This record gives sequence, structure tokens and C-alpha cells, in this order.
Amino acid sequence: MLKVLIICKENQTAKKIINNVLINIDNLRIMGIANSVEEAQELVIRLQPELIISMNSEIVDLIREKFIAYRPGIVIISNSKLSKKNIKNVLYVSKNLGFLEIAQKINIFINRTVVCSQKEKIINLLSRLGFTFNLAGTMYLLDAILYTHTYQGSYSFEKLSKDLYSYVADLNNTTADKVKWSIARSINYMYDKHTKESYKIVESFFKIKYPERPTPKSIINLLSNNLDF
Repeated sequence: MLKVLIICKENQTAKKIINNVLINIDNLRIMGIANSVEEAQELVIRLQPELIISMNSEIVDLIREKFIAYRPGIVIISNSKLSKKNIKNVLYVSKNLGFLEIAQKINIFINRTVVCSQKEKIINLLSRLGFTFNLAGTMYLLDAILYTHTYQGSYSFEKLSKDLYSYVADLNNTTADKVKWSIARSINYMYDKHTKESYKIVESFFKIKYPERPTPKSIINLLSNNLDF
């Protein structure tokens, strides 16, 4: 689920946003509510939310000035002139819109900006580990990791082939067995590309020793959790 931090001066306003706007958006987890930018800074450092919703545009400058690599999606609900600014990871929404319309705009923003950012992070991690993206199995891994991160707690790894592989198969118009076989092939290809020396990055990430190979379960689990850091 997407981790969300709400920044509102008044708790009553935050409550209204949660009960009337966020209730219409799936797979969000409210991590906290801050009543000032100062309080928000402490929570951002500790919680690393993927989405920040605020009435105060100062949070945009805070994130850009205080954090180098951390770039959460930010939604500013406001009527100020700043609403005309075009910044990739920031959405400005008029507070005069209806609750449902605000929710729809946030949902589109999440899918276009926040999820895309997560996808880029996974691609970077898989590339660093030596995976090749011209193999279908690597693309299936990417889908599996994104699904796992979004729906953590909704399935059991013990039912991996039934639950997760079936989802990825449906997404790619194939079968769960083909997904399972392709992912295993992608892992083997990654392993064969490495020398004993270059394999140290895999050993370090998965806490294993050559010639042990990471399992699909460990790859999906660790990389989906790594998106929170």
C-alpha cells in the first residue's frame, strides 16, 4: 500500500480529507498527520511517505531543499497562484473542486507519477543486480514486485504460484506456469552473467554466498520492501 502523510494546520481539515477524499482511493495507508511544516519534516525523515497531501505549499520547497534523492509525490490542495506551477512530482488541486473530483485527480496523479517512480526504482535495482530486460522473466519480476509492494499482506508467499504468478499471468495474457518458468530462467541468466567477484553485489543484497542463488521469493520480497527506503 502507498504510504501517505497528511500535513494540515487543523486536524478537522485532515479528517475531512481522509473521510471525503482518500476514502475514494484504494490502497492508501495513512502514516501520520502533521500540523506544521516543522512537524512534517520530522515525520518525513522517519516515515519516508510515498505521497504527501497538504494545504501548505511550503512542503514542496522543504522536500526539494532538504532531501537530495527522496522525491515523494506531493499533492497541494490550494487556490494560490502556485497552483499554476508545473513540477513533475507535484499536483496542485483547487480546494473548490468537489471531493470526488479531487479524489479522481489524485488517483490519476498516483498512477502516472508515484507508481512510475516506483517502477523506475525497481528497474534500477534489477539492473544493478545484473538482470536483463530483454527477457520476459525480468519483466514478470517487475510486475510481481510492484504488485507485492502495493498489496503487502494481501497474499501469502506460501501461495506464490497460485496468487502472485496468476496475477502476473493475467496481466501479461499468459499462464502462471509460464511466468514461473520465465522468472526462474531470468534468475539463472543473471547468475551466469556474473563472475565470482562481480557476484558480491548479489551476495550483499540477499545475504547469501556464492554459488547460492537468490530465489524468486527472496527477490520479490526484498525488492518490494526496498521501495520503502
